[in-house]
Amino acid sequence: MHASFFTARLVALAAIASVVTGQTLPAGCDRNVTVQSGDTCDAISAVNNASTYQLAAVNSGIIDPACDNLFVGEVLCLGITGQDCNVTHVMQTGDTCYSVATAAGIPINTLLANNPNVNTICTNVYPGEVLCTASQIYVNITYSN
Repeated sequence: MHASFFTARLVALAAIASVVTGQTLPAGCDRNVTVQSGDTCDAISAVNNASTYQLAAVNSGIIDPACDNLFVGEVLCLGITGQDCNVTHVMQTGDTCYSVATAAGIPINTLLANNPNVNTICTNVYPGEVLCTASQIYVNITYSN
């Protein structure tokens, strides 16, 4: 019984390792990070100056919407060449989109353009979320019919 349990765990670990090592980063990825034990998307974003939105968007085929499927050793792309915002702000309790935009010296419209996950009245931001605060607009969203 113990041998079969050990074998099952070994097979599961091998399967996870093959998924993690077999992944491909998006074309044009100009910087990446390897997931460590205890990492969250917000923590990775904060340490590496990549907005929470950017990390999720660039890795949409890897990270699920709740960001609860990270694996130790998994390699994530932090930004795509020409679309890599690395000027960020980690939201704190009491921050508003307007206070963050003012502190960064950017118009609120630029903040919202670079963080399309944030609604126009900024009621869905939370402490720990990382926002792009660059003066250049990096996000280019196109919609198809």
